[in-house]
Amino acid sequence: MNDSMTASNITLDDHVECELAEFLNLEKPTSFFLFAGAGSGKTRSLVNALNHVANTYRDTLHLRGRKVAVITYTNAACDEIIRRTEYDPLFVVRTIHSFAWSQFQGFNSDIRDWLRENLQQEITDLRAEEAKGRAGTKASAARQVQIDSKHRRLDRLADIRTFTYNPNGDNRERNSLNHSEVIKIFSTFLLTKPLMQRMFVEKFPFLLIDESQDTSRALIDALLAVQKTHADRFCLGLIGDTMQRIYPDGKERIETDIPQDWATPEKRLNHRCPRRVVRLINQIRAGADDHAQEPRDDSPEGWARLFIFPIDTPDKPALEQRIRGHMMGVTGDPDWSDVSKCKILTLEHHMAARRMGFMQMFEALASVDDFRTGFLDGSFGPTRFFTHLVLPLVMAQQKNNKFATAKLMRENSPLLTKDSLKSNDKPMAQLRAAQAAIDSLMGLWADDEPTCAEIVENIAKTDLFEMPDGLKTALAAKLAESAASPDDNQADPVSDQIAALITFLDCGFSEIAPYAAYVAHKAPYDTHQGVKGLEFERVMVLMDDEEARGFLFGYDKLLGAKAPTPADIKNVREGRETSIDRTRRLFYVTCSRAQSSLALIAYSTDPAAVRAHVVDSGWLEDHEILLEIP
Repeated sequence: MNDSMTASNITLDDHVECELAEFLNLEKPTSFFLFAGAGSGKTRSLVNALNHVANTYRDTLHLRGRKVAVITYTNAACDEIIRRTEYDPLFVVRTIHSFAWSQFQGFNSDIRDWLRENLQQEITDLRAEEAKGRAGTKASAARQVQIDSKHRRLDRLADIRTFTYNPNGDNRERNSLNHSEVIKIFSTFLLTKPLMQRMFVEKFPFLLIDESQDTSRALIDALLAVQKTHADRFCLGLIGDTMQRIYPDGKERIETDIPQDWATPEKRLNHRCPRRVVRLINQIRAGADDHAQEPRDDSPEGWARLFIFPIDTPDKPALEQRIRGHMMGVTGDPDWSDVSKCKILTLEHHMAARRMGFMQMFEALASVDDFRTGFLDGSFGPTRFFTHLVLPLVMAQQKNNKFATAKLMRENSPLLTKDSLKSNDKPMAQLRAAQAAIDSLMGLWADDEPTCAEIVENIAKTDLFEMPDGLKTALAAKLAESAASPDDNQADPVSDQIAALITFLDCGFSEIAPYAAYVAHKAPYDTHQGVKGLEFERVMVLMDDEEARGFLFGYDKLLGAKAPTPADIKNVREGRETSIDRTRRLFYVTCSRAQSSLALIAYSTDPAAVRAHVVDSGWLEDHEILLEIP
């Protein structure tokens, strides 16, 4: 058979593996940014690079007690890399928070000094705000609680011998650090402690960061500074795809900050998507950059369809069921008729929040940049307090599950700690106090479902659980609402963060369970955050600006039904991100999950304009776009 007939592009990116091997050189390290688009097999390349280092330098590294570090974004990614490198102890593979903590854990004196300086500065700032504000307002009440809380923590610092941190926990202990502090401390130490820098690069001559576009910008900036200072003996490898940046605390346009002397290899082959989907995602990202992928020669053609309906279409879930039936006919795939075998994605969490019933808390918390990432991944302290403590206790009580109640209380309630039981001359009285606190909480359900504020106020009185400072502050501000005049509250408003938490406290507790299911990915809907790095045979993407409230994103603008806003135009002129940029990235991430067939559903104010724009842009052809179901 002729070679030209059997030639394949499967080996298109093999040269990248060779390049990475050259960069990971102890004598002459070359830092790099590896562009790896959707389905490009970046984990395979990362593992091959690690195996190369092990095969080439294991003895040399072992002799000096050196390791190779890998930072990933999720625990699942950590586990996958560790498994594929066969649990090799040469590699330290951790999530960002876990890795950061491991580098200064035990530096208790330095941690104490940093906390003391940071707390003193925060107290000074709060006092300055209080001096300018008005007594008796919600803002004043919130500041007083924050000042008191920070003072208590400051006063306790001298008594803390050892600081602790759990990257997967709530960190409620008095000697624990929180998630943001861990990143701030590590970044600060790297930048301000030359000895720590030298020790760091001596211990880890190679550091690879997966999903670098979503890694904390503060840490990325610190590591870039370390690399610049120690370029001759430290290799920093950033791996990622700027089109797949989805978290707000990631570094915007990270590729523009890469030094000129860095290598910039690129993986071009898409191993996941069928040809039709690869052509589509190339067109989607063409408006943002020059990167394009190729499908594998042995990949099927696949299917992509766009269904456009008016934004006020009634009973959208029923329509979406009919669309799945149509996709079954188009593809000949009977599994399209089984919703459990289709991955339904929303570009924006707001749609899922509305359909599942936690929209009020979503609108309260997701609009605050400082809260958004933690709220959406389930790690935000105030919501985690409800999902991991209050909700499980209420469910255990409602099911009369005494074992689950006892376990939860023993592990989490300050009323039943070993110290509290030991220090009480009458431990049975302490147990009765704990039961009374539970009974008091459950009494809130006697007439109707309580609000989150009623629950927080109840727990604050009984000490059933230790509450996050944010909830204490918001509760104090809320209870102070009637202490000042409207004019005073308007002249001295609470911060956006406290205002958001107050609004959250007004939510009904009924919103907690669907929110908990959503962030645990146990809901029928998922988003770009929940599926990045994953793949599915059948993908349905829902776009609806009305349900999403145009929140941070704008599908109609991306799809051409609406013109860019003055704010979008201003952001473009200033080189800043627009809602169209954000929507394009999310659209790219969701579409690129499909392994076989893709159904896009857009609810628009102007279906005809969307159709014309999509065709003119070359995204889809006329026969692939439907304004009604046959």
